[in-house]
Amino acid sequence: MENFNSKNGTKVRVYQGDAISLLAFDVDKKRAKNLAGFTIEYGFKQNGTLIRKYIYNRLTFDKDFMLQNKIPVSDKNSTLYSPIQKFNWVHVPNTDVSTRKADFGDYIYSVTPRYIEDGKLLPLDAALTVEVKIPVKPYIEKNCAVGFTRGFVSSVAYAKRFSRTNNSVRPKVDDQLIFDIKQIADHTKRWNSTLNKSEVVPYTFEEQHEWLGWQARARILEFIDEAINDKNLELKVLAFDLNEPEVCKKLLKLAKEKRLKIILDNSESHTKPKSWETAFEKEFLKVAAFNQIFRGRYGALAHCKVMVQLKNKVPQKVLTGSTNFSTNGIYVNSNHILIFNDKKTAKIYSDIFDASFGEENMKSFKTSLFAEKDHQVAKTSKTPQMTITFAPHKKETAEKIFRRISEKIEHQDTSDVLFAIMNDRSAGSILSSIRKQIDNENVFSYGITDTIGKNDEDFEIHLYKPNSKKGIRVAARGIKNNLPEPFGTVPGIDGYAIHHKFIVINFKGRNPVVYCGSSNLAFGPEQKNGDNLLEIFDKDIVTAFAIEALRLVDHFHWRNTEIEKSEHLYLDSFNKSKSWFESWFKEGDLKCRQRKLYIKE
Repeated sequence: MENFNSKNGTKVRVYQGDAISLLAFDVDKKRAKNLAGFTIEYGFKQNGTLIRKYIYNRLTFDKDFMLQNKIPVSDKNSTLYSPIQKFNWVHVPNTDVSTRKADFGDYIYSVTPRYIEDGKLLPLDAALTVEVKIPVKPYIEKNCAVGFTRGFVSSVAYAKRFSRTNNSVRPKVDDQLIFDIKQIADHTKRWNSTLNKSEVVPYTFEEQHEWLGWQARARILEFIDEAINDKNLELKVLAFDLNEPEVCKKLLKLAKEKRLKIILDNSESHTKPKSWETAFEKEFLKVAAFNQIFRGRYGALAHCKVMVQLKNKVPQKVLTGSTNFSTNGIYVNSNHILIFNDKKTAKIYSDIFDASFGEENMKSFKTSLFAEKDHQVAKTSKTPQMTITFAPHKKETAEKIFRRISEKIEHQDTSDVLFAIMNDRSAGSILSSIRKQIDNENVFSYGITDTIGKNDEDFEIHLYKPNSKKGIRVAARGIKNNLPEPFGTVPGIDGYAIHHKFIVINFKGRNPVVYCGSSNLAFGPEQKNGDNLLEIFDKDIVTAFAIEALRLVDHFHWRNTEIEKSEHLYLDSFNKSKSWFESWFKEGDLKCRQRKLYIKE
């Protein structure tokens, strides 16, 4: 969903994502002179009472400007006094530290351009304020849900809420497959509004997990709980990494009740005596029969992350995506899940499970019709149009799938490509097409991968460059963790930061589509690993994934640059030769293209 409004030369478009909003704003060029940025206020109802707040901006004007303009220190981070100096903003609703509940509801965003003249921040002009209303809530629409992990263990937000030095999502001492998530994880300093001072307080793994796992964690646990609470339901599960304590505890409960059947990867790292997957298998066999679990790996990996609900043996609902059912997968990695409450889609996945369960089945899967055909799901009033493919494939089948996606990426009608891909150094036409579009000045490309090599020109990072429309590709690891003020030090990342495997094509163009799922989008693995790749033609789902790509690129982009911890970053108060907004209006600049793209219908 997206909504638009304009008034007196100010334009605002707001897009709905998964528990998140993307705001795009613009002003007529004649109103760009002396533009100090944008003040953003939002309102929503809480227990029947209208709550109004200004969006928080960590960047402020320098001390001299603040003194000259009598900006109150207590409100200096409000966009009322520190306007956003961009033409778009991703807004995640606040999660209350005490209740651990997010502020969801129907939001009214009020956006106002602000101006500086002769060193003075002019008062807010309500005649230029534009209001737009949109729901801010988890993405659960019709018979489909999309959920993302927060993936922000290396962030100022995490450091402020939890710890600047401790990024562990499991106990460091006496770690077990299933541990008590209500135990104390660490201590942190938080503001006590009653005492009007900061104090050191403990926080639990549960609190940490809820925040980091965000909507993906909530949807996964809800999915399993539905089966636990309905004795007529059972689950079929395909898992790669498996060690999330609540997931494991709940799955073992279903296994004990003979309502779980599972395929669990047995590649080398997962069959070691001390691996979590080996530990799960041992616990499983204590409560369930050996023929309810199968350890296998196709040609290389059993890489799917899938759960299927069956009611009285009939498939009802399926959960899939890139998210491993592990503490790293849900709490460290950036990942996605999708749920389809649709019998036809669930049956496809259930049949794939049955065709893979057992040594002979898994061995012959690559040459089966299941791996060869495109599984089509027609658009209905409750389900999106989709094509789903299941690997491993024969070489010619993989070539056909990759060629189809590559042609879509490079099509002459392609207006934009946004992506988040775990590893874009792998061989294959899909990733080659992505790299090609980064250099294409006729297409807006914006994406992130986990790690990029620094010695190979073809795989280097591509940062924003003034006066260039070439795309952006940044990395989430191998970057700065000691940041300039007002950001400070943030925790590093253990394991993958970007575990997503998705590509959005034409977020703002014709026939928008997203490719997602567990597939690494690499030609070799597509012929060896058990994976699923979804092609989804649904504007709202595409929008949710586009916002996720934008969120991650914007978070990590500046940390890919050479930054000095000693410098302090401030908003532009027009004391330099070039103003912040100039590039946003300069034809031939990527920022100008971005401004126009997001605001257009």
